[in-house]
Amino acid sequence: MVKTKSKWCVLVVTAISLGACSGTPKPKTEIALSNAAVQNAEVAGATDLAPIELRTAKEKQALANSAMSSKNYLTAKQLSEQAAVDAELAKAKSEAEKSRAAVKEVEDSINVIRAELDQ
Repeated sequence: MVKTKSKWCVLVVTAISLGACSGTPKPKTEIALSNAAVQNAEVAGATDLAPIELRTAKEKQALANSAMSSKNYLTAKQLSEQAAVDAELAKAKSEAEKSRAAVKEVEDSINVIRAELDQ
């Protein structure tokens, strides 16, 4: 009777332990969103206009992929989310820089027109 209870307890503890380990699902969505965010940042010109932020995003993305390979899904999810945020920052900085350049070009054009009108 005691052996049966001991075996039952071991079985229950093992089942609970295994359940706790697999409690975090694979972060497939977060990985996909991270990949898309990095690609969008590259398309927005982050390679040239926000290289540090883009590099940070790519590094975190690589770490997330490594964590996925190690089946450390919680870390993979967190790193993927961070990579997506860093990529969005890179994209925003790129777009802001493009906007600044466009504003400067318009201001330069206005100054040329003013100079011509003053003549």
